[in-house]
Amino acid sequence: MLTPSGWLLLVGSALLVAAGRILGSAELLAVGVAGLAVAILSVAYVKVRQPLRVIARSLKPQEAHVGDDCQVRLEMANPGRVRTPVLRLADDISFTTKRSTSSFQSPELMVAPVRTDEGLTVAYRLPTEERGRVIVGPLSLTVTDPLGMSARRFQFGGQAEALVYPAMYPIGPPPRLPGSSFDAVRRSPMAQSGEELYGLRPFQRGDDPRRIHWRSSAHHDELIVRQFEEFSHTHTTVLLDTRSAQLDAEAGLERFEAMVSAAASICRASQNRGDQIRLTTTADFDSAFGADSAHLYKIYEHLALVSPDIGGLIGAVERLGREHGGGLIVALAAAVDGTESGSLMPLGSQFSSKTVVLFAGLDLAEPGPLPHQFVPGTTVLMVDGAMGFTEAWSAHTATGEEPSTPPGPAASTSSGLRP
Repeated sequence: MLTPSGWLLLVGSALLVAAGRILGSAELLAVGVAGLAVAILSVAYVKVRQPLRVIARSLKPQEAHVGDDCQVRLEMANPGRVRTPVLRLADDISFTTKRSTSSFQSPELMVAPVRTDEGLTVAYRLPTEERGRVIVGPLSLTVTDPLGMSARRFQFGGQAEALVYPAMYPIGPPPRLPGSSFDAVRRSPMAQSGEELYGLRPFQRGDDPRRIHWRSSAHHDELIVRQFEEFSHTHTTVLLDTRSAQLDAEAGLERFEAMVSAAASICRASQNRGDQIRLTTTADFDSAFGADSAHLYKIYEHLALVSPDIGGLIGAVERLGREHGGGLIVALAAAVDGTESGSLMPLGSQFSSKTVVLFAGLDLAEPGPLPHQFVPGTTVLMVDGAMGFTEAWSAHTATGEEPSTPPGPAASTSSGLRP
């Protein structure tokens, strides 16, 4: 209850009272009694004063990217019969990722007195320097006496939560193949997903008999088939390497953050183009394909909390190779050795466009040789951090096309763009 200054006043006053009694000094006794009275009155003051009540707490927006503005708003009211004293306000903030959890307090704010039955709105900026889950609350309000001798802390329950998504890079989607307006995923002959009924027309040679509309055929006395309008999309798969073993101790986490942001940026750019997007990781996460905003934010939520872990690149590639392929694939990795680069061979027959981005952290003044066992036709980009990725990816997408003929090992390595 007493602050350090209050304790100092209390002890000093008690010593003065004792000295006055021993020495017979009325002046020392009077000063000591006055000090004790001030200490007692300060405690009584904070005991009877009531703080503001929190009516509502909100975070705007509840979903933000690294570096975005996120504001905490507190709506409070004075339910008492007298004006509130000056209050100190601070929020408990917990920041969580899959790697760790840290707790700290928001900057302490001074709240001016509020009259009876009046309200007050207080706002402050929530830090968004890192991605993860942010939990705000409970709120702490501190009442102090005018002299600062006593303080009483009130804590109000209630929490608000926000997700901080990865930072986004201003990039375009992966380039499509030349001469193709879309690159649809291969479907089973029975599948009609991705098609919309457009109308009916007479049967022509080569039409699928399963599309015959028998009721209309009986009415028109000729075979009538359903005509579908295709709205196939490009299917873009992003493979994120989350293996901690591939990250060096010096700058590994920084490069991992750049890889996570690159994955989120490629997914957003592809979704803006109208692609069906899919995120997979070497830790067996698979978002499946989707094209709406809800699916994109499902990917954002996973990337907000993803962290380096154990897993295998070979297993992830084999899983993709066993599926019906098609479309584009972008693999983001910190390092790929010769054995693992050879494991990318199954992607050669399943995906029409393949891009591997290596966040290898090479010294660009003396770049080492690129892996030469990659699938022929693979575009390899060697980058070092966020700026290197943005520049290399922009140069890659500016061409808007892939190699027209599968290059050999030397051509494959020379396709790696350097910022």
